[in-house]
Amino acid sequence: MKFLSLSAFLLLTLVQVTAQENPPIPIEVEVRNAQFLNFGKFTVGPGGGTVVISPQGNRTSTSDIYLLGNDFSYAIFDVYSNPGTLIQVQSYSDIFLTGPTTGEVRLEIKPSVDIYPGQTFITTGSPFEVFVGGTLHVPSGDAVQPGNYNATFNLTFIHQ
Repeated sequence: MKFLSLSAFLLLTLVQVTAQENPPIPIEVEVRNAQFLNFGKFTVGPGGGTVVISPQGNRTSTSDIYLLGNDFSYAIFDVYSNPGTLIQVQSYSDIFLTGPTTGEVRLEIKPSVDIYPGQTFITTGSPFEVFVGGTLHVPSGDAVQPGNYNATFNLTFIHQ
């Protein structure tokens, strides 16, 4: 009789109990535009050139572009998600801005250069601010007329 109860005890201790693990925290990401990308005022000479806004807030120009005033800004996107969410940002092809004439002004956003804190990042709070700059390619002064030029650009925020 002692042998039977001891073997039953050993049998029960070898049985593994399993249960379903808790589901992962739902990953919900919401992105809101908090500030628009604005290249400010500038003049264009016969050679054209570029205007660059960095995601740190610096504005520079190349070639025949002369910067005027300080009314420029990088874009800010507020990312709402659980802290610790891994996010990757992708941009689309170049964007062409429309203005008072048919001249083309092209906006280029390269995520590896123009996004701070980087193309891939981990959120540390909610909202988590993402700063976006870009490069405006302006043809010669004869190809574009003075005025306001506008466009909408899209970025895709992908949670991992």
